[in-house]
Amino acid sequence: MTFYSYRYLTHQNSNHYLFQLAVISIIILIIAFISWRWYRHRTDLKYRELFIIMILLLLLLTGIQFNEWQTLKSSFSQKSQVTQIMQRVAQEKGVKRSQVWSNTSTVSSGMLIKVNDHIYNVTVNTDGNSYTLTKATPISSTIKYVKEAD
Repeated sequence: MTFYSYRYLTHQNSNHYLFQLAVISIIILIIAFISWRWYRHRTDLKYRELFIIMILLLLLLTGIQFNEWQTLKSSFSQKSQVTQIMQRVAQEKGVKRSQVWSNTSTVSSGMLIKVNDHIYNVTVNTDGNSYTLTKATPISSTIKYVKEAD
């Protein structure tokens, strides 16, 4: 069973997002260079073909980036809801947020919250505006803690 810290859920970064933006920027520079070469050598068709290939590659990567952005936005929203529940539980139990752990990064009924040595089952209302905590006993005694984003 794996539990994630509050800090892990709030500070998880996405370096692949920045990498994809860097690749798109490089392709835009390549397109600019190839279009300049095509303009200078209009009779040489290889620059036109390279230009078309690079434009298609740019469109493909832009589409992938847009899809990643939508997924990241949804994931951030889910993590935000989990961290809000963790904040409320920490406030109710009178502990620091660093002592509250969650077994998932998405809000759902059946998620577990660990506060110090106690584990609670979270039941979320159907409209998502309220939750109920009940004590839970884990079957597996081995618990893995993830404190920081890797």
